Amino acid sequence: MKKMIATLLSLALCLSLLAGCTGENNPNEDQPNATGKDYSEFSGIVADPKTWYDEFLALPIANDSMTEDELRQLCADAFRANLSFQWTPTKEITFVSTLLNKASHCVLPTGIAYSGLCYATGIDNATGGTLWKVLPYYDPNTGALDVEAMGNIAFVLNNLSSACANGVLQGWNRVSNSHNLNSMGTFNTQNSNIVLVGPYTYDGDTYHQNFGSETATKEIIDANGEQVMYQSFAQMKMADGLYSASVYHVMMCAENPVVVTYPNGTIDPDNSYVLTLEQRQAGTQGDTLNYTQSNGVTMRPLGTVDNKYTFKQLLNQGYIPFTIKEFIGEDPVEPGEAWLGDYTNPLESNTEMTANQIFTQTVYANYNICNLLIEVKSPDGTVLSSYYPRVTTDPRPPYYEYSLRGLMQSDMLTPYADGSNTIHINVRLSNGELIDACHTVLKMS
Repeated sequence: MKKMIATLLSLALCLSLLAGCTGENNPNEDQPNATGKDYSEFSGIVADPKTWYDEFLALPIANDSMTEDELRQLCADAFRANLSFQWTPTKEITFVSTLLNKASHCVLPTGIAYSGLCYATGIDNATGGTLWKVLPYYDPNTGALDVEAMGNIAFVLNNLSSACANGVLQGWNRVSNSHNLNSMGTFNTQNSNIVLVGPYTYDGDTYHQNFGSETATKEIIDANGEQVMYQSFAQMKMADGLYSASVYHVMMCAENPVVVTYPNGTIDPDNSYVLTLEQRQAGTQGDTLNYTQSNGVTMRPLGTVDNKYTFKQLLNQGYIPFTIKEFIGEDPVEPGEAWLGDYTNPLESNTEMTANQIFTQTVYANYNICNLLIEVKSPDGTVLSSYYPRVTTDPRPPYYEYSLRGLMQSDMLTPYADGSNTIHINVRLSNGELIDACHTVLKMS
């Protein structure tokens, strides 16, 4: 099993990208329109929301026999599913989004369909899976999101991890546990186990020191020159990433770029382009982002798909391209794994434990932990009790871990502790796998 490379995130670096994306409410002539996509074919507002739900659940689990194209397609499909996810809240959602040290009071009313997930900043250790965190509270038959069932709204929003960077990361996390990017604050190829795309270069140490500067990526572009950057954009492929310090934004290539050249062989930047997947919008008090779809339903976009950027726009906005090692075969995809106990000494299943003993354990996994499902079953397999505890992934190398300590829910299990029922700790990993990390007989205290 490969080990994650440890990286300490500085506060300044995290704030720069974790804060999100600037300019989303004030598009200019060099900014693609992020509100022109008709999402009416997706769930939450159509006759059969379950169609979307089933298609998302049917996304494959990455394996080492997949080709590069298949891995790339999976990541793009996963991010697209997140962005095109449509829902309406059962209760109005309000939260405060702090963007570049400026607080905005955000309101998501009921009765409106939303695409993607709530744009939330200040996210802590929550990059795994994104959509998996929400689905336990989603009704695929109606498209409704049960906000009250989520519990503390602020907690849930701060763990949806759908800021621009984390939206991209949840797509990559379907195949990768090596990139070591938590918030894109670690964007330094020397530390984060990612790879530059194309012939451009930069001094990683110098860049990392200046990461908080809005001119950081622009300086890289200026040092390499326009044609070198255009050649780099031309070598991008589906699911590669684009990052700009100038606009504090990260996005994913929706497909391979279209490249047009002049007769002399140089790249035509005005007619060469790429389509992107990106988390960009936020619902805020008094905003003007609402629009009516062709089916008459009012929509407020929180995620957008297939935005077109010319190479010239990418250059002007300070974007640089990169990829993850799994795509290029430098770090092969591995199967997911999750277990209880010490990471060097997992607990054995089919033993006996009390409820209190269970809740002193730690879950370990080699991919991000999206959610836990704790179930109690009778000897004949009937589910007697089932719930999802609140989960944040703690990415400590060499494994991701989540402590069950302090959940204060062991009393919920006591009535079933008769020495015959079993407790199952099911772990959903960011690669989509649902793994029985441990199952043991629930004995009396």
